[in-house]
Amino acid sequence: MAGAVLHAPLAAQVRDTIPKRDTIPKRDTIPKRDTIPKDTLRKRDTTLTFPAPARADSILRDSLAKRDSIEREKARADSVKTPFAQAELPTEVEIGRTLHWTRDSLEATGALTVADLLERVPGVTTLHAGWISAPAVGAYLGDVRRIRVFYDGMEMPALDPRTNGAYDLTQVNLWSVEEATIEQAADEVRVYLRSWRVKHTIPTTRTDIATGDQATNLYRGYFGRRWHDGFGLQFGAQQYGTTPPSVFGSSADQLGIIGRVGWARDNWSVDGFVTRIGRHRGSITGLTPPDSIPTVESTRSDSYFRIGYRDPDTSATWLQLMAIASKYDYTGIRTVPTTNLMTAKDSALAVAPLDTGVFRSQYIATAGIVNGPLRASAGIRLFGGGGHSVTSPTARASFTSRMLRVSAFAEGKSIDSVAREDVTAEVSPLSFVSFLGSAGRTSDSHSKDTSRENYLKLQAALRIKKLWLLGGMIRRDSAQLAAPRVFDTLFIAHAEPSVTGYTVGIRGQVWRLLHADVSAIRWNDTTGFYRPRYQTRSELFLHTNLLKAFPTNNFGITTSIVHEYRSGVSFPTADGTVRTAGGYRTISTLLEIRILQASVSWQFRNFLGERYSQVPSFIMPRQTNFYGVRWYFVD
Repeated sequence: MAGAVLHAPLAAQVRDTIPKRDTIPKRDTIPKRDTIPKDTLRKRDTTLTFPAPARADSILRDSLAKRDSIEREKARADSVKTPFAQAELPTEVEIGRTLHWTRDSLEATGALTVADLLERVPGVTTLHAGWISAPAVGAYLGDVRRIRVFYDGMEMPALDPRTNGAYDLTQVNLWSVEEATIEQAADEVRVYLRSWRVKHTIPTTRTDIATGDQATNLYRGYFGRRWHDGFGLQFGAQQYGTTPPSVFGSSADQLGIIGRVGWARDNWSVDGFVTRIGRHRGSITGLTPPDSIPTVESTRSDSYFRIGYRDPDTSATWLQLMAIASKYDYTGIRTVPTTNLMTAKDSALAVAPLDTGVFRSQYIATAGIVNGPLRASAGIRLFGGGGHSVTSPTARASFTSRMLRVSAFAEGKSIDSVAREDVTAEVSPLSFVSFLGSAGRTSDSHSKDTSRENYLKLQAALRIKKLWLLGGMIRRDSAQLAAPRVFDTLFIAHAEPSVTGYTVGIRGQVWRLLHADVSAIRWNDTTGFYRPRYQTRSELFLHTNLLKAFPTNNFGITTSIVHEYRSGVSFPTADGTVRTAGGYRTISTLLEIRILQASVSWQFRNFLGERYSQVPSFIMPRQTNFYGVRWYFVD
């Protein structure tokens, strides 16, 4: 009704520009395109006014310029810059396997600490007092001082005086590593770690999240970027917390941080790096009171400034200079007996808080050459701290060919007052036969006996199809074994006579994608300390990317099952008794699935629920599930 009433007045005020339906022209009456005036199309396509050849050339030039501009912007947005300098790695001399891992393969092992990696080395006995927050050390041939860790070329000495020279292997930021190599010589085991580096100019990030039994939650984050002028920035952090059953102790947490600022272009690299661990370790309660490991609040920082010239892996000549600072701060209680004290002052001192700080410096100069199969380097290390300094020269050389691989290492008296030399060689006269030998010698300037200790390692191997069968021996002269006092201050050093261990192994492809890595050792004595007489580790694993089904390499799967067995381990004490951790066997599994840039992992340790200990009185966890996801992406 309103429309009907207002239709006439509105029509009078507003001009109706829409023609009525019956006035719309028919299709055949619509003007043809060529009758439309030029000025009605000029704004939409002015190129129509050009001659035909000029118009085509202009369009081609414009499209090529646009494409070139896009390509230039894309190349500039993501380009690979000269990497930062990296430390020298030893030449691997192993039969049928490699103890070298890149960043991805290291994550696929399921190792959370350096101790987890060392369990693959025959002759090494790892000692844990619990889950990941509990201290862990490794003993090679029964001596906890025969395992050393090098991070980016700097030696990581044991700064905590309560560990008696044994390095706590949980205090290394293994998650920050780009490459890892374990070198097993006759006289010691050396772990070499290279820190993560970025080369791309677009930001690179990664996030890891994991959780598991004993209320364990773990988080990691990474960020790195390079700029077009060669400047680079990196940082990362890992934080975890865990709470064991109350009968075995209290909760613990740990925060690890890394950071790098540097510049690299052409042959030169300058960078500063820091790795830091701050921990709150709750008390660890033993089964036999008053056995316990007290609460610890500590931080350790290792930082360096490095100038590098060329690359130790590929350059004909290379050089590196490093200045290193290492600091350890401890806050806790005194780990001394609190019974039978003579005075009230002694009693008060025994339970008083204790703050301790230790600082060490290192200055390293290293130069080397790479000439085909020959590699050689020489350097000097200057250790300082506590008002003393130690100068230690070092040298390394290796030669690699189809039939022969040789690696030699020599070091003067180091910060631990031990000088050492060793050489390892592998000879393969036939493609299916191989022999390996390693000889080492050490001398301790602090020892009353100035004679040198000699070490020997021999192996012979036969390959059947793609499977190696190995047999050999390890021999150590009489030695003074250091005690792992980080677990109990009553453990003491002990002098042992010479001893020989016999080894067997199986390595290689069993069937199609199934591989095996089996090792066993038996010592010829029955009274050895800090090592079991019998020890085996057997791993069956499968790794494939299924390239036929996924030719883009967007999928991968890794799975393994590990069986470990040890006989009992004896620990001598200051009161004249010998305590023993009983023998055990465990079975653990690992599964990892990669889809594009994300990896989902699940490990199930000791899934049979074995109740066991590696250190007397301190029980290891039962049936530990640990699972999570790692997501790598580029912004």
